[in-house]
Amino acid sequence: MLPKVILASLRTRRTSALLIVAAIALSVLMIVGIDRVRHQVRANFASTVSGIDLIVSARGGPMNILLYSVFRLSDPTAGIRWQTVEHLAQHPDVKWWIPIALGDSHRGFPVVATNEAYLTHYRYGRDQALALQQGEWFVGADQVVLGSAVARQLNYQQGDKVVLAHGASGPAIVEHDNHPFTVVGVLAPTGTPVDQSLHISLAGMAAIHNGGAFLSGMPPLPGQQADKPDSVNAVMLGLTRRTAVLSLQRELSRYKPEPLSAIIPGVQLQRLWRITAAGENALRATSLAVLVVALLVLVSTVLAALEGRRHELAVLRAAGAGRWAVYGIIVGESLCLTVMGCLLGLLVLFVAQWGLAPLALVEWSLRLPEHFLALRELPAVAAILVAGSLAGLIPAEKAFRNSLADGLTPRN
Repeated sequence: MLPKVILASLRTRRTSALLIVAAIALSVLMIVGIDRVRHQVRANFASTVSGIDLIVSARGGPMNILLYSVFRLSDPTAGIRWQTVEHLAQHPDVKWWIPIALGDSHRGFPVVATNEAYLTHYRYGRDQALALQQGEWFVGADQVVLGSAVARQLNYQQGDKVVLAHGASGPAIVEHDNHPFTVVGVLAPTGTPVDQSLHISLAGMAAIHNGGAFLSGMPPLPGQQADKPDSVNAVMLGLTRRTAVLSLQRELSRYKPEPLSAIIPGVQLQRLWRITAAGENALRATSLAVLVVALLVLVSTVLAALEGRRHELAVLRAAGAGRWAVYGIIVGESLCLTVMGCLLGLLVLFVAQWGLAPLALVEWSLRLPEHFLALRELPAVAAILVAGSLAGLIPAEKAFRNSLADGLTPRN
């Protein structure tokens, strides 16, 4: 009979019950939703580069090097000479290398100058290689390969002409309209900053900064090779053995021809999470405050309803219901409301992430999860259910302490 009594009681107080369910659903939505976004952002950041042992750049802050070379979130520092890049390529501990030259943009999207090693060796996620959604990789100095988000947002197709501009962010300083690029390919979506980038050859970068030498036939600048830039902003290295990472890092820090910095991407990511920990904790505290408010609403609503249930509970006690029966009714109602609130919150979150997933991938290169409830989220949901059940203990004790005479005596 206990479930029937609980359901009948909730039906008679459906308005207040729905408000409680909505409040708990909102708290679950915030707690689980914030945790999912935090976890997914970390996963996306961590999956942006996979298998890169060192990133070498001009002397500078390690965090800044990570942000501009991998995430395109900062302005690049001074470049390193091409002779240094060739020295790194010939190092016995280096298995493969990817040069990165930055500093140009197109309608707010960064331009990355590199070579075929980018397509061959760059990895993201769980060792996933880049793939072309359509077209082919650039082979000429006037060809460009677009990230999926660039192609989608700017509605570019193969064969379209693109004019790049000097300046990695903000308004364009100088447009390289004397050297337009032709779109020859579009990369498949990755959920990383690759989607938000345009990719050209190192020869193309050299051409637009040498006055359009490839179109006009002008000779390169003194000391400058026609198919190579004089410098690049970073070089990503894959080593023959992981144990050589620290020794090569120390070696490059003492490189005499020019000052260099070599960073380990995974180490810098951990430092980044420590920097953002305060903001994450603030969001968690906010979501927990919402849950506390929802539980207080639950307790106050049940207490307020007891005044109208004095006769009902007194009849139950007169019929032989003991302490556990009264506790079962009140706590059972609290648990039932909490379960419904959790399910509603998780359902709304699932629908929201399903609907926003395409937009998040295109606009922010963020892959939203596809699951309804992950294993790591079970402790949080279980804690909410326990807290919701415990919230019914105070009203249950108050209801049990009401005497039979008090509940059966008519009031004027």
